[in-house]
Amino acid sequence: MTRRTTEDTRQLLLDVALKALHERGVHVAVTHVRLSDVATEAGLTTGAAYRCWPNQETFHRDLAVAAVHWRDHGSIANTVDRIRTLVNDRAPLAEVLRVGAAANIYRYPDDAPFLISVALRTCAPADSELGAAARERLASSIENFSSLYDALLHWYGRRMRSPFTIDDLALTLAALSEGFTIQSMAGTSHATVDRDDTAEGVGREWTLLGCAVESIVERYTEPDPQAAPLPASAERDDGQVRTRPR
Repeated sequence: MTRRTTEDTRQLLLDVALKALHERGVHVAVTHVRLSDVATEAGLTTGAAYRCWPNQETFHRDLAVAAVHWRDHGSIANTVDRIRTLVNDRAPLAEVLRVGAAANIYRYPDDAPFLISVALRTCAPADSELGAAARERLASSIENFSSLYDALLHWYGRRMRSPFTIDDLALTLAALSEGFTIQSMAGTSHATVDRDDTAEGVGREWTLLGCAVESIVERYTEPDPQAAPLPASAERDDGQVRTRPR
């Protein structure tokens, strides 16, 4: 039988504690998750748990950091899944923005893990470890979405407008999305509007996030005069969305 290391035990307890925190919801603080209860749920003794942390305070700090870091990569995967067919069918960019923005609307309480992460990140200035975790989480998210946006811009023959960068675009859209997320945590449903100014192939029902995204993309980017012709399909042989030739 393989002997569990202290680090293995610590990770097991954090996994169980995160599950409990996510199940209870964003209104429950990490301090409501007791180490002794987590140990019992994990099938371990309290002594084994306290060999990983000397007290509740250090356990709660590590739990908060773990909750900030936690991600299932659902946001970007959900966005890609929603827009893949649209891109392959050469739908207008506005339709891709409309659908992609709607895919990134978080509604309380359906996305409890993400909402908990957002709530904890607002407390980042109070703790250096939490602040470092929040910055690392943001940097990872910006990197992932910058890659997606870069591919979409090249596919639709656009480029960043000076002085903006692709990271500026990703950071701005992330701030917008998370701002609407905080509103949803307060019980404000995300509003939609029925637009009569859309072009052919573009739906009329838009989220406010989608409207804002469209305006920002228009301001931050511009047509690329050197864009190559579109390939026959946006999907490579391996099933991934590709960029147009450069």
